[in-house]
Amino acid sequence: MTTAPADLVDLARYPIVRLDSAAGRALLEESGRAFGSDGALALPGFVRREAIAAIRDEALALAPLAHHGEKRHNVYLIDDDPLLPPEHARNRGQRTQISTVADDLIPRASHLRALYDWPPLRAFLAAVLEQPALYPYADPLASLNVTIGRPGEQLGWHFDNADFATTLMLQAAESGGRYEYCPNIRSPADQGYEAVDRILDGRYGDVRSLPIEPGTLVLFRGRHSLHRVTPIGGGRPRLMAVLSYDAMPGVTLSERTRMTFYGRAG
Repeated sequence: MTTAPADLVDLARYPIVRLDSAAGRALLEESGRAFGSDGALALPGFVRREAIAAIRDEALALAPLAHHGEKRHNVYLIDDDPLLPPEHARNRGQRTQISTVADDLIPRASHLRALYDWPPLRAFLAAVLEQPALYPYADPLASLNVTIGRPGEQLGWHFDNADFATTLMLQAAESGGRYEYCPNIRSPADQGYEAVDRILDGRYGDVRSLPIEPGTLVLFRGRHSLHRVTPIGGGRPRLMAVLSYDAMPGVTLSERTRMTFYGRAG
């Protein structure tokens, strides 16, 4: 039987079911301040150690069902511009390898599903994001995912297309697999080509690393911050749950995006 979501989360440390209490207001204030400074919030130990072990075991059982994807892309995750040279920041290639378990393969009665569907979690994230509400994705494949990064694999530098991402670390790699990011590289008025070049050349002085251990919940605004996962080392895969919400109901992915990440359209 699935454990109740409230039993998965360390509510003494993160009182998200009592956001109107003094402790809840303090958590929101601290979280909002951290997220507002550079668009990254990491909450270590958000899911209790025993619970994260159970969720990890669920993920490992699903790993053989994952679709393995490997692609070359630019940091903007759009088609290259043929009017610009290949060495231009807009066209410089990155390499990403990742295996993804789609939403429809994750059991309805799983611990991870219970956490994803839990209204207090959405209410907490919405409050940090200063949104009236958040809604689960309506997409049949992308709402809740488990990603598996195996030794030698990586996520290349990129900007996100979504306004924010929510992830939960299930199992760290033995080495490597570090989450690195550079905040506020582009804006609606400036694509940040000069900074992108310096980052890809290893000449940028403000590359930050987000410490993430099993049980850490991360809220990240990646549309304007360049980020990556460094190559994974050792013999253990890196397991991450991706919990996709949006400020608008009914959000789905394009068929092309589904084919890229899941190998099927639905």
